Amino acid sequence: MKSENALITLVAAILVVSLAIVLISNDALSQPYTYEPPDAYFSIRDVDVKPIEVTSAQIEVNVTAYIDRGDGKTNNPTMQIRVINSDTRLLETEVFAQIPESDQGKTVTASQRLKVDRNGNYELNILLYNNKSIRDSGAVAIKGLSALTPAAKKSGIMLTNIDFVITGTSAGRASVRPDAYLENRGVSASDNLNMVVKARQAESNILADKGSIETGTIASEATAVRSVQLEVPDGYNYMVVVELWKGDVLINTWEKALMLAPTKTVPKESAEKKMNIEVSKFVREGNVQTASEAGMAYAAAATTMQQEPGFEAIAAVAALIMVIALRRRS
Repeated sequence: MKSENALITLVAAILVVSLAIVLISNDALSQPYTYEPPDAYFSIRDVDVKPIEVTSAQIEVNVTAYIDRGDGKTNNPTMQIRVINSDTRLLETEVFAQIPESDQGKTVTASQRLKVDRNGNYELNILLYNNKSIRDSGAVAIKGLSALTPAAKKSGIMLTNIDFVITGTSAGRASVRPDAYLENRGVSASDNLNMVVKARQAESNILADKGSIETGTIASEATAVRSVQLEVPDGYNYMVVVELWKGDVLINTWEKALMLAPTKTVPKESAEKKMNIEVSKFVREGNVQTASEAGMAYAAAATTMQQEPGFEAIAAVAALIMVIALRRRS
């Protein structure tokens, strides 16, 4: 009887101690529950790309992303723009911008500027980060940047037509007055530009004559006629080139054919006939008599041509033709 009582007492004691241990453990391990909000998500709603500065070599653009902010906490939200060349698929450059803080459910904008080559095509990959994790991504393509006119070459002036007036002929030469119609399509009055007019012999590309005049200020949506007087050898065809200059910057060029030589349609089976050009008619200053004098004329022509960029080779060819012609005459 005593042994049974002792066993019951031991079991009861073990149960009490076990219950006490469980209660103490629960009290020691339990912590107060606190809510931890998840990281906020971001999504790209739209993207704008606007040119800021255009030069002959590069274009600076401003990229603006419209971003929806979802529920959750933010930790250094950032926008990354990666510029990928569409032709080579190589990374050209990358920039970063902070995403502004805002209330949940609001739309914010993040902007960043970057520079790209004016003659390239690109894909802008946009990545949104929050707490160092990508939350959204998107892409926008930009191409045809070469169509944008550099700021230095903007004038608003367009050449709409050229009329040719023959004002006289003498000793195998013709006096021609090209009338250039200049229309200002800009929103304001134009600058005073320099207009250079050149007459090039069509087959040889020899510069027969040139002249220049200031355009003056042309009102918006108005058309002005500016003329120069040229003297060229008669009986040849010419390409008349009109150039507009703003200081040392060539803004634009146009050309139109001036036909002073009679032409006619010949059958396809006819043999081609070499055209003989009397180079001596294109000498604009003095008469060349000897090969020595021709060499002096070459030096003078080269000096004159160097005033116009890119025409040194034409001066050399013209002088060489003159020397050969003189040697044949002698």
